[in-house]
Amino acid sequence: MSNQWYDINTWQWVDVSTYEWGFTVGVLNQIWSDDDYVYAACDFGLDIIDKTEEEKISYILNSEGFNTVWADDAIVYVGTTSSGIKYFYKTCISGTALIPNNLITCLSDFSSPFGISSQNVKYIHGNGDDYLMCCTDLGVDVYYRKPTMYRSTTTVSGAQKCFMTQNGFYYTSVSGTTVSGESDVWSLSKVNSCLWDWSLPDSIYSTGGDILPAGLEINDIFVTEGTAANGVDDTIFCATSSGVYIIDEGNQDYVVYYVKE
Repeated sequence: MSNQWYDINTWQWVDVSTYEWGFTVGVLNQIWSDDDYVYAACDFGLDIIDKTEEEKISYILNSEGFNTVWADDAIVYVGTTSSGIKYFYKTCISGTALIPNNLITCLSDFSSPFGISSQNVKYIHGNGDDYLMCCTDLGVDVYYRKPTMYRSTTTVSGAQKCFMTQNGFYYTSVSGTTVSGESDVWSLSKVNSCLWDWSLPDSIYSTGGDILPAGLEINDIFVTEGTAANGVDDTIFCATSSGVYIIDEGNQDYVVYYVKE
């Protein structure tokens, strides 16, 4: 099989190889990968695929499943519907394709003295070993994970996906149908600093605005740092219900790519 990704340096779509693995029967909510493993968050728990073997070698069964998964160099984080964020160390990963190992005893609760906006964690992302952020059904939280841990947060109804960079972070959200009966309004918000709580983001791209047409749904986001035309600002890849919008944050130029029929 093949898939396509967008090469920001050449402005071309590039074919790359992809693989199919036999996940445990269930609903696949999200995947994350590193050099060694693919982590699949599902409605039953988590599957861990060894990239070399191309087989599942470990798993975690959880009655409420996992909505999301993200990992840094040492730790894997998962989000639940009613139990907040949990984590385990990669050193705990073991097992074989013939006898996958259940890592449930490795799983611990991620807790902060500063709390969390909701135990219903919808999406997790982070930045290296320093920062962890999540979207919940009630807000967006950013944690600094060093010994002097702190949390910055905001209340957001309808937060969906999030993405951290070295200098800030992004998150998507959706508001309800307007009084006039128009479609839901989706927004992609950016906050330049996570050193304090915020009530309004520093910039917002909303459907019905100058770039994203009304009626679109924002399904996912990805950001490449310092790749804008000016060599300083970021480039946003915004997957929507009608194509992928690639936005240069420096000059606000954008292009749209659609699925080839």
